[in-house]
Amino acid sequence: MNADDETMRYLNGTFDRDGTERLITHLIGMWALLGHGMWAVEDKATGEFLGRAGLYYGTGWPGVEVAVSIRRDRWREGLGTEACRAAIIWGFATLTLNKIVTFTNRGNVGMNGVARKLGMTFQGEASAIGPWRDNNIYAITRAEWEARTGG
Repeated sequence: MNADDETMRYLNGTFDRDGTERLITHLIGMWALLGHGMWAVEDKATGEFLGRAGLYYGTGWPGVEVAVSIRRDRWREGLGTEACRAAIIWGFATLTLNKIVTFTNRGNVGMNGVARKLGMTFQGEASAIGPWRDNNIYAITRAEWEARTGG
């Protein structure tokens, strides 16, 4: 997945095996340091790896981000929305966050759509957040989520 140009187009480019191993150890470390991070997304029926999703925080970011990356051959199945929804529910319930954000490349039609489907509100544009460029920022508060989902 990390070596696929199209999958990684909005995620700062592809990774080779060494880069993927560094990413995995970084994401595992987030759990130890912050108590949250990314999960592996698997096919419920087969256990096959489909991608990653969860909550991510980078130094200087305006909040904890819900993020997802799904293998290209499984796009348009609703998996990204489902995984982000689970992460948001977990973040509000377990971490007791009051707001969750997401950063989406302006050209990433799929992820911008996921943010809107989840009821996240467009907050504006940012030219640089961490390594990312040309980002839309969306957010949803705990109160907005509870009003949308019934608690």
